[in-house]
Amino acid sequence: MLMNLFLTVYRPVYLLFLGINTAVLGITVIIASIADPTGNFVHYIGKFWSRMNLLFVGARIRVSGTEHITKGTSYLVMSNHQSQFDVWSLIGYLPLQLRWVMKKELRKVPIFGLGCERMGHIFIDRGNPEKSREELKVLKDKFSKGASVVFFPEGTRSPDGNLLPFKKGGFVMSIQTGIPILPVTVRGSRDLLPKDSTRFRPGIISIIIHEPIPVNTYSYEQKEALMEKVRHVIESGLR
Repeated sequence: MLMNLFLTVYRPVYLLFLGINTAVLGITVIIASIADPTGNFVHYIGKFWSRMNLLFVGARIRVSGTEHITKGTSYLVMSNHQSQFDVWSLIGYLPLQLRWVMKKELRKVPIFGLGCERMGHIFIDRGNPEKSREELKVLKDKFSKGASVVFFPEGTRSPDGNLLPFKKGGFVMSIQTGIPILPVTVRGSRDLLPKDSTRFRPGIISIIIHEPIPVNTYSYEQKEALMEKVRHVIESGLR
């Protein structure tokens, strides 16, 4: 009862704080990126931003499987998606230089959109598959510079926590580039913030890092088999 009353008062205060810290750190990223065109340094500003905001919503993060990550190796990270908190959790706590594939509409958000662009994140047009394929070619440049790229293969947040059908784009890119897939399961984030809600609450988010999956034995015609394998691994973490 007291917790619900506290959250009712706290949520609007936090949302104001979120807007302010996003603007301040976004401007910081834009300025700092002038001296850091790779995005590697400003990535840590994003990591700080993510951890800070998770802290202030009362999220506690548990990470397992970091031993599966080899330092200096680029991965195509595939994760399930249940909540907006998934993004902060992965940026804040995966020990990788991460770049995101984001829908182009987010580029139009003042400060935030430009800040994400300067950090090296990639904007794609989901409504134009031909153009998206062209835009995804820039991923190869990210990998060549030692970054890892994150895909949510479901394409959107799951409303009930169960995995949605996977989209093939990230798997095709992995096969084309030979970059191994790093499956990740995020569990518990939906309990803190469900889809289409701002009524967050404190709790525990678990990040389970699975063993990387090499893709050099898969051809384009075998992409469905690769998708099924990755899906099975991610789903095992939900169980």
